[in-house]
Amino acid sequence: MKVSKITSIGRPVDFSYPTNRAIGIFSTVVLVITMLLQLFAGKDLFTAWFWGVGAGLTVFLAWALCRELDPDHDNSAFAAAGLAFVGLFFLGLANLGRLFWLLLAVRVVNRTTGLPATIVDSLAVVGLSGWLVYNGNWGFGLLTTIAFLLDSQLAPPYKQQLIFAGLSALSTVALVVLRGPLFPEGGFSWGAGAIALGFSAVFIPVILGSSTLKSMEDESGEGMKPARVQAGQVLALMAGVEIALWSGTLGFKSVMPLWATVVGAAVYGFLFVPRSKRQG
Repeated sequence: MKVSKITSIGRPVDFSYPTNRAIGIFSTVVLVITMLLQLFAGKDLFTAWFWGVGAGLTVFLAWALCRELDPDHDNSAFAAAGLAFVGLFFLGLANLGRLFWLLLAVRVVNRTTGLPATIVDSLAVVGLSGWLVYNGNWGFGLLTTIAFLLDSQLAPPYKQQLIFAGLSALSTVALVVLRGPLFPEGGFSWGAGAIALGFSAVFIPVILGSSTLKSMEDESGEGMKPARVQAGQVLALMAGVEIALWSGTLGFKSVMPLWATVVGAAVYGFLFVPRSKRQG
């Protein structure tokens, strides 16, 4: 059975490609370095292993997220991974649950494989979103609902996602009623939100440049849909700003690989992408 019959957004990493081998090696090196540093700092083996795996996944997810948000430029993903590695020393480990959700939600919208999300995919996104809502932030439910609505409307539309948009909305309301609170304790962090907006602004040229794409969808063999890629980009930025608004500095830090992607893709585009392409 083909994997695509079960999941169309869980893209396997094919290590026959040099770039995939490179990120696999880099992530492993980061794991080992981080683990050794923790051991030298006097941490026990389990703690050191936990940090090593978390660090390796953090840089890998920065790379994977950048491949989704800047699909035409393979090397910008390595800039993102490098910045995420540096960020580990200043901001600590990222929240892997939030990053996995973000990666999956973006893939639902941009449809980089060329195939719509399967029922298993959509249920997984709703379930992960529900877990994040239960942990105190109903914004994940709202953004998940938006992701399904976008997938149901953008060409080629997949109307089945209206069912999952409704399921996401209903489950979010139910979880808020059961769990609460409706708003974060201490109110929104407008300062952290402003910082996140500032970071988002540097990504605007990347969004404009995605109005034309040369990348191909994995399964269909057709060109990637610019409107879908741009919608996924905007959704990711909305998520980053919302998390910073809700959880302040800690929230901003928790999705550090997203900001590494934003800065890495923006800097790469400024240095290596022709100005006419950056302006769309």
